[in-house]
Formats: sequence, structure tokens, C-alpha cells
Amino acid sequence: TALDKTIDQLDVLTDAGVVDAGGRGLLVLLDALSKTVSGHAPIRREYKPAPPDAESAVAAPAPRFEVMYLLRGCRPDGVEHLRRRLDELGDSVAIAASAADGHYSVHVHSDDAGGAIEAALAFGTPSRIQITALTGGPGTHAPGGWTRERAVLAVVDGDGAAQLFAGEGAHVLRPDPDATDPTSALTAKQLLRGLVDAGAAQIMVLPNGFVAAEELVAGCTAAIGWGIDVVPVPAGSMVQGLAALAVHDADRQAVDDGYTMARAAAGARHGSVRIAAEEALTWAGACQPGDGLGIAGDEVLIVAKDITAAGIGLIDLLLVAGGELITVLSGAGVDPAVGEALSEHVHREHLGTELVTYHTGHRGDALLIGVE
Repeated sequence: TALDKTIDQLDVLTDAGVVDAGGRGLLVLLDALSKTVSGHAPIRREYKPAPPDAESAVAAPAPRFEVMYLLRGCRPDGVEHLRRRLDELGDSVAIAASAADGHYSVHVHSDDAGGAIEAALAFGTPSRIQITALTGGPGTHAPGGWTRERAVLAVVDGDGAAQLFAGEGAHVLRPDPDATDPTSALTAKQLLRGLVDAGAAQIMVLPNGFVAAEELVAGCTAAIGWGIDVVPVPAGSMVQGLAALAVHDADRQAVDDGYTMARAAAGARHGSVRIAAEEALTWAGACQPGDGLGIAGDEVLIVAKDITAAGIGLIDLLLVAGGELITVLSGAGVDPAVGEALSEHVHREHLGTELVTYHTGHRGDALLIGVE
């Protein structure tokens, strides 16, 4: 019959030794109709899958090494050539462009770690080379051997921030405390280590502005190679991360949970206040060292005499579009009186709006402000 011939019409059916399932299902329906109408059903052969081939039944061993490096001086047309070469050497290939021209973050799983590095030499100069054995060891998780189904990994800075996010149930990853700029200190390898240590099969990642895009892509891609289902949530600030964490629900499907968290993060309007380090001309006018600068969307929108005045101005600006809850995170060295002054201003000028303040002790900006 035509159904019997389908086993030879597709390679996947031939390899499995089975007939087409859709065709077989159609015959079942037609036979049932014949039985109902006429009382008779045709006699058909019993279809059983052929026994699997012994060689094909043995899964190919996973690559032994994970290789990551930063490639400098690579031309755009060289990226695809490198990608094809790495595809020949292994799997889980990811090449992400960084902010600097000609810089790419490269990731691959391969048995030939040296070959993966040598492949880069034809197209540029590799640096920050990291080679990790993918075989399990003490304290590590084998791919698929996770202790829980889902977790949230939050990248935060400051002791107070770590306690705050951990108290909300997140697994916390912190940038190097000795780094000059915590917003670009976290590497893909450190992110991967944090993802594996979280011990979950599905992980929602809150970068919170502390992970460069190329490092985030490389780290998440590497984690996928470990069998982790990673969902990066676009949280560009810790206040957005808190908004996303507040709606996290591990009982929802991962895609639903990730979408809900991303929507909450995007809905939190945010800005920051920092102290001017030098004289400069901004969109809001000239500033002097020591002035408070209110920043939103990477632009200085408020210039004031101090961070308290700048914080008040920024809050008023963020509330133009409305809002019910203001979250203020104060950084290292910020006087608690600043938070009290902001709270008094909101209570006096914005009735019905609640303000909560946490001393997170983060570096960089003096204040992080979010409005929901």
C-alpha cells in the first residue's frame, strides 16, 4: 500500500523503521468510519518500528572543553569564516560583537581546545582566553542534574543589594569588589559559573546593568550548552530587577514567567543620581564638581546643588507620566538623611504615591530611582 512505501520516502522514517504517522492515523479514521457504516473493517498488518541500529543508538560523547575568548581586529567578513571553522571543531558556537569595532566575544564547545584558539589567529588576535573542562567534578552539576526546576539569578552590587535580592528569593551574583567599574567587570565565565551554581534547570537572569551585552550573550549561550534553559530579562538597573522579581512565579511556564518579568522591568521607569566629578556642559546646563546630576535615558536632565535636590527633581520628572510606587536605592556613603528628605517631598507633593528606600551600598551612582 501507499502507507507501506512511506518508510522508504524519508530518511528519518527509514532510520526509525516506521511508516508515516499521519498516514497511519488517516487509515485508522477511515477504518473506523467503514466499521461504523458497514460493520466491516479491513484487515491490516501490524506496524511495528524496526529495532534501532546499535551504532546509531549510542549517543555521541559531549565535547570535553568549553573555550571562550575575546577576538580583536577581526573584520566582519571574517566572523562567518571563523564561525564555519568552529562549527567543524565543535558545537554551541556563539560569536557576539562587542561595543568596540572589530571586537568579538567567542564561545565554543570542542574536544580540540587548541584548534579553536588557533582558528582565531587567522582572523585577529585572541585574548582573555578561558578553557574549562566540561566533565563534572566535586561541587559541580552534570548537565541535566539540577537540584530545582527554576531560579532567578540577579547580578547586584553592594551588601545591602545582595541581602535585598536574596531575601526575595533570588540567587545573587556580584561583580568583582575590587573592580573600578562594576558595570563592566563581570565576565561571561563568571556569569556561567553563577548560572551553574544556581543549580536550576531553568534560570531567569537579571543583569541589572552590570553585564555587558557580549558577555551576557556568551555566558547564557555557554549555560545552554550545560543543559540550562536561560531566559535573560532586560533589566537595566537594580530597580528594574526588583520590579521583575516581584512578579516572578515559578509555577508558571518559563516563557510566561519570563515575559511577565520582562514586562514588569520595562514598565518601571528609572533613572539615577550621581555626583559631578568635573565641570561639564549637559543637556540641563552647566555643572560644577560636587553638583547632583539627575540622569534618565543616559542623559543628564537635572543639575542641582546636591544629590538630594537632584533626586527630588528626578522624581518629579519621572512622575509626570504617573506612578504609585517609588523605589530609591542609596549607594555607598550616602547619608540616610537623603532618603528621608525624598520621602518628605513625595509625601508633601505627590499624595497617594508611596516611596520606599533601601540602602544597597552599591558603587557608582549615589541613587537609583524607579517608578512603577
